[in-house]
Amino acid sequence: MKAALVTGAATRGGAAIARELHRRGLTLLLHHSPRSVVQAQALAGEMNAARSESAATWCADFSDPAVRVPEWVVDAAVEVCVCNASVWEASTLADCDRAATDWNVHVASHAAVLAALKASLRSIVTITDVHADRPARGHLWYTTTKAALQAMTMALAADWSPRVRCNVVQPGTLTWPEGWSDRARQESVRRGIPLAREGSFEELAAAVGWLALDAHYVTGQILAVDGGRSRVLCD
Repeated sequence: MKAALVTGAATRGGAAIARELHRRGLTLLLHHSPRSVVQAQALAGEMNAARSESAATWCADFSDPAVRVPEWVVDAAVEVCVCNASVWEASTLADCDRAATDWNVHVASHAAVLAALKASLRSIVTITDVHADRPARGHLWYTTTKAALQAMTMALAADWSPRVRCNVVQPGTLTWPEGWSDRARQESVRRGIPLAREGSFEELAAAVGWLALDAHYVTGQILAVDGGRSRVLCD
């Protein structure tokens, strides 16, 4: 049975992606941060109840530049890796601490994971953002490091072919982030989405599942799951 590692798998889109891959028969390694222990253990319990010994958790703080991949994760012979772990915080050019944290979470830690798993990997999907191409005001280091993760994935698509397929999914507005309870603000965003609604984490997971498992002749591609917003986004 194939094994998959999903980083940032405890909640939101990461949990939906993990559930989709598990539903399709894979054994799941669920990476999570120290803040998400309870959620990750609950998700693993849900999966193991459905299929015995089909999920395990790995706790690691990706903001730590010294993060290491444990031997048991390497020994799991992971074939599919979804690089989803992320932080979304406001920042400006002068925010050096924020720059370091965003770089470690989005780029350096994922690079360490992929390097450690290279021998067994067959498919990589990284989760970036529509703002990797169209910067979000007030989130300079988030935008910069998501763009770097995207560029790294495209470079790996060339360097690791033909053995490993490497693709990117760019989510748009899926569910409203914390602090977005203002209905007028939500409606303003919806008006800028050609499909006139926010997406769901399940729709994100379906796209990841297709790229990871079904798209055998697809590599080096960027798929926006955003209702068409990136086609009209100017801010």
